[in-house]
Amino acid sequence: MSLAVRVTLLRQLSRIDFPRFGPMLAEALVTRSHQVKSRRTFVSRRTAAADEAVALYRRLVQDRPGRHEVGLARALVAQGSVPDDRTVESALAQGREAIGYVENATDRDGLAVLAAAQLMVAMQLRSDAPRDALPLVEQARETWLRCAPLGARERTALARSLTVLGYCRAVLGEPAEALAAREEAVELFRRLPGRTRLKYLPARLEAVTGLADSLATHRRWAEALTLTTGAREDLTFMSRWEPLRFRPALGNLLFVVARCHVGLGEPEAALAAAEEAVGHYRWLAEHDPVRYHHRLVVALRTLAGTLKALGRYEKAAWAAAEAESIESR
Repeated sequence: MSLAVRVTLLRQLSRIDFPRFGPMLAEALVTRSHQVKSRRTFVSRRTAAADEAVALYRRLVQDRPGRHEVGLARALVAQGSVPDDRTVESALAQGREAIGYVENATDRDGLAVLAAAQLMVAMQLRSDAPRDALPLVEQARETWLRCAPLGARERTALARSLTVLGYCRAVLGEPAEALAAREEAVELFRRLPGRTRLKYLPARLEAVTGLADSLATHRRWAEALTLTTGAREDLTFMSRWEPLRFRPALGNLLFVVARCHVGLGEPEAALAAAEEAVGHYRWLAEHDPVRYHHRLVVALRTLAGTLKALGRYEKAAWAAAEAESIESR
């Protein structure tokens, strides 16, 4: 029976006997909200399913306190994890509420929900508050390990936790710890079945980009560049289909590629990669200025740094001046 048919039938049955069929309907909706699709046209369906699941579980918890809190926490994580246009604050609120329901869990089901909630909150915090995200993502990693043995989906979540951990360590000036976490994340992705790796392609590419960045930080230029080759091809291909989703990741990767070429003494290749990255951010800033205006400024300053490292000071000054001009608008 397809999931869509199951949801339709359970909706009808829950109208007749909500205490019996309501939890089954809510879980089916959580499953629908977690379905990973490569195109953003499915986001509205995922959002609607997660919202309905949360509403159902809130009703169940109100009717029978103490029986459905883990389910509500799972639905809240699903609601906060859908890549829609909700604010960071709302996603943080959903994640923290979910943690509150399962923070003392000892059973595997509750621990898995707790780890997912901790990871979700850490992912929301990592860019603006990495120090706050770090303890949460460390807790997520430890909680996932307490759930062992892990299935493919749970191993993916553990790999994503390690990716976020590596990012926080790198931003906080702990390059050795960042490298170790990122190496472990990429290795976990490599061990996943091929179908699962394809299903979670964006998460795998983020892990690869992070590892390449750490390798470049440790001056392992050739190794990092080799690692980026496949990821660059995948991101270039995916950017043709969903540019707003994949161009930011491609831009980040290209700046890592540029660093590697600078380190290897290949100035023309470095400049080409950096300029291509800025081109992607120009396009993003034009099509979604609210989200990518600042990212274009950062990209231009990164280009200026690359030009300066290559001794092209006049062009570096132009890129820096353009960044200041855009920032002041």
